[in-house]
Amino acid sequence: MSRPRIKILFAGGTIGMIRNRYSKALEPAQDLGSILQLIPEIQSEIKIDFERVMNLDSTNMKPSDWEILAKTIQKHYDQYDGFVIAQGTDTMAYTASALSFALQSLSKPVICTGALMPLNELGSDGRNNLIYASRVASYDLAEVAIVFGDKIIRGNRATKYKEGLFDVFKSAKFPLLGEIQRPIKLNEWRKKRRKRVPQFVPKFNNKVAVIKLFPGFQSEYLQKMIESGIEGVVLEGFGPGNIPHNLIEGLKRDVEKGIPVVIATQMEEGQTNLKAYEVGYHALEAGVMEARDMTTEACVTKLMWCLAQTRDLKKIRKMMGTDYAGEITSGMGF
Repeated sequence: MSRPRIKILFAGGTIGMIRNRYSKALEPAQDLGSILQLIPEIQSEIKIDFERVMNLDSTNMKPSDWEILAKTIQKHYDQYDGFVIAQGTDTMAYTASALSFALQSLSKPVICTGALMPLNELGSDGRNNLIYASRVASYDLAEVAIVFGDKIIRGNRATKYKEGLFDVFKSAKFPLLGEIQRPIKLNEWRKKRRKRVPQFVPKFNNKVAVIKLFPGFQSEYLQKMIESGIEGVVLEGFGPGNIPHNLIEGLKRDVEKGIPVVIATQMEEGQTNLKAYEVGYHALEAGVMEARDMTTEACVTKLMWCLAQTRDLKKIRKMMGTDYAGEITSGMGF
């Protein structure tokens, strides 16, 4: 039986760093051997190819970098059984969410992973993360996911919530796709491998603002951002998405100008429900959209993806309400 072929795309982060033999300072690994030699056992069961796509601290990653990663996967899609992206953890949930929209109708997995310690350091989480991410990439899974610690999380449901060595990401609004056990457990609600025609749409418009409301937030703050050239807004409201009265008229004017405004929630769990309170209902009347149970990471990357394809507000409203990659729980529309 032939070994599955997996391509690891290196995008940066702690996982790919090594210590300089003289200064002992952490620095990026310069060749694929220095990384793959640290996980020799996985290569007995999986044929791994390595490509250094970029080398960034994930804090510096931009939507254009997501496009590069998506296009690289598109280029090699038919040659491999799965893909692993190794990058920093700080913006991994954004990368995974973005790729879930750029790479649709997948017939194979795209797994994001990383580390809080370099691969070659004693006790590194990176070694196991890369091994298990590669294994999961060869399994019966067909979507973008994050493998980190003992969790397998749908990419557009993940949020980084702490810097624990083995516990960094969680999925507060959707159950795990699986768990790293012996053997690896994959849950039935995951998307499974089958013949599909993939849809590649690797385009994002980064003229989007994410604003977390706080008591005393003034309408002028938002309007100044709109005037600066912002083309879409994700507004994190209170509770189920409640919006203070002083913002409503400004939001109405923004929507009338064709600016999509999506209301998300600051709550860790649950969803938006703008019909629950008068302060939310007025926002609906002003023409805003609801994020429902999308994470902020999924909501902002989805809005960027929509805006890259159209500026038609009706089309954007329909697209934001469509569940493309499991980012919205079934039955939740706008």
